[in-house]
Amino acid sequence: MKLNYSSTTTTRLDSFLSEKAEKSRSFIQEQIKNGKVSVNETLCLKSSHRLKPQDSVSIELTEEIIPSYLTPTPGSLDILFEDEFLLAINKSAGVIVHPGAGQKENTLVHHLLHYLKTSEFSTLSQERPGIVHRLDQGTTGVLLVAKTEKTQILLSEMFKNRSIKKSYQAITWGRMNLSGTMNSAIGRDRRDRKKMSSRTQKARPAITQWRSLDRFRHFTHVALFPHTGRTHQLRVHLSENHFPIVGDPTYGRGRTKGSLIPQELTHWISLLDHTLLHAYSLEFTHPKTEKPLTISAPLPVDFSIFLKLLKDYDPCLD
Repeated sequence: MKLNYSSTTTTRLDSFLSEKAEKSRSFIQEQIKNGKVSVNETLCLKSSHRLKPQDSVSIELTEEIIPSYLTPTPGSLDILFEDEFLLAINKSAGVIVHPGAGQKENTLVHHLLHYLKTSEFSTLSQERPGIVHRLDQGTTGVLLVAKTEKTQILLSEMFKNRSIKKSYQAITWGRMNLSGTMNSAIGRDRRDRKKMSSRTQKARPAITQWRSLDRFRHFTHVALFPHTGRTHQLRVHLSENHFPIVGDPTYGRGRTKGSLIPQELTHWISLLDHTLLHAYSLEFTHPKTEKPLTISAPLPVDFSIFLKLLKDYDPCLD
């Protein structure tokens, strides 16, 4: 396959080929590494090579369908939407999206492989088939999954280009103002590499708009609208503004012993095993049908129970 790069700006070689060949970026990177790509008739082994206007690119596609090494595993899936191109899952707390260092089995991907065993889903990736974004283990709510390679590429680009509108809900410690914007840049914490922070040497821009839905004496039910997708963005932004999310084991420690908080609430929080952060909805244009689509997930039972407790034991006095 021969292609001419005609844009007036530069771009990465793997990004250009992924779009033109309608293949995943990881597959294209593998082809480049294996010596299947030339730029201006010269072999190129760098995926990050920047193409310039009028560059000529050649690629020899030698794709093999490699079965996933993951074992399909039966599991419960709360499906919010599904068609031939994609599906949306209402993820439960505690569910890990894909295998990683701490979890090799019984992830959402294992359950999806079992559910979609008759489709091309298992050929998309050996580790993360269909996954175009992720939610933390303790976060609940809407998760999109691509069922075909083309859809996976399109959805990944939509998340990258921020054309998918994300809405979250959370319950935070502290009484927040009615609305606002948090825009501190985020990167790996200088002291703890497992955490994200604004105290970092390599910060990336992060913007979160928020609006209070219900304010109590010591807590806030808040809607969150991230304009960027940094790791732990919502949790870090809220914590660093002194409003950590209830139940957050990493960014909200030490907030359950306040003497002014009713005992009924502190006891309930002490039993909570996950963060009260919920991916409430995704709004976007369907990548194949081009129709507007909004997918929402109802608040989890424990989230709703805690809201009821707040209304009973921590009502707003003004």
